[in-house]
Amino acid sequence: MRFGITYILLLIVTGILVVSWTFRDNRNYENAYNEQSIITSNDLSGLTLSSKLGYQSEYAVIGPDEEIASDAFENSTYAVLLVNNTDRTCLAAHNAYRRVYPASMTKLMTAIVTCKAIEAGEIGLDDKVTLQSDVIFDEWDAVQSDLSSGDTITVRNLLTGLLMHSYNDYCVILAEYVAGSVSQFADRMNEEAALLGATGSHFMNPHGLDEDGHYITAYDMYLIINEASKHEIIREIDSYTSYTYTYLDAAGEEHSDTVEPTNQFLAGNISLPSNITIDAWKTGTTDSAGSCLTMVCDIEGKSYTMFVADSDGAEDLYDMYGRLFNMTN
Repeated sequence: MRFGITYILLLIVTGILVVSWTFRDNRNYENAYNEQSIITSNDLSGLTLSSKLGYQSEYAVIGPDEEIASDAFENSTYAVLLVNNTDRTCLAAHNAYRRVYPASMTKLMTAIVTCKAIEAGEIGLDDKVTLQSDVIFDEWDAVQSDLSSGDTITVRNLLTGLLMHSYNDYCVILAEYVAGSVSQFADRMNEEAALLGATGSHFMNPHGLDEDGHYITAYDMYLIINEASKHEIIREIDSYTSYTYTYLDAAGEEHSDTVEPTNQFLAGNISLPSNITIDAWKTGTTDSAGSCLTMVCDIEGKSYTMFVADSDGAEDLYDMYGRLFNMTN
């Protein structure tokens, strides 16, 4: 009798979890940063003239209060940005300098800092990293791999897992391997952001789970993803539609994991127009960030950077991208 009751309770709990996962990506979100949290024009003064802030002068500059073709995005998005990188023109901008939670789009900066460490010879792409302890998150729904203490995995596969499938524990593992601790790695993220001219951003962690003081702006993510797209390994990973890799457990036994992209265009769940090629991308979803996606795309020989932080869920997010695609014609 006791076993029967336990079994029924397990079925009920399982059903609740399935329903919550089904509707999670299409619910309304609450953004912790209010409409007043917008970077002022004073914070932008002089940036285009500074040789230390390269991308601020290399790429298009959007005015601090500028709204461009924003009517289609005002009701369901926190922020939107569409830039033609080929001729350096902004085609759409809504709350471009508003502080928003970046969610897993944060991982683009994590990947950049890791690539810089590789290029500086601090670490190697094929280095084998052994976990010293389990990575544990307070959030019950934080995306996490099956890795545990004693497992060994390469830097290459850590990068692939965090960019493609958004494994949050891989970010912590890399941060500790590169910089010694998460806080020291976050310092490097903020230093890199300053070098890029992304002065409206601040990073507290390498994975993007919501945390006070962890935020970006649409314009800053535009700078960050354009930097990310310059690194060959990031572009390679962002082109995958599936990836299988192996790692070793503490006993030396080999395990495999197959990951697929969280970007629904690459996953094949949403049709991508045939004239569009995705060069770099990252999704993100948390309660405060909503559903997010940033991409660098090639459309008929021209490069575009796109950013949407959507408050109405995943379905609306990809509808917004359809509107952005149409605006490039």
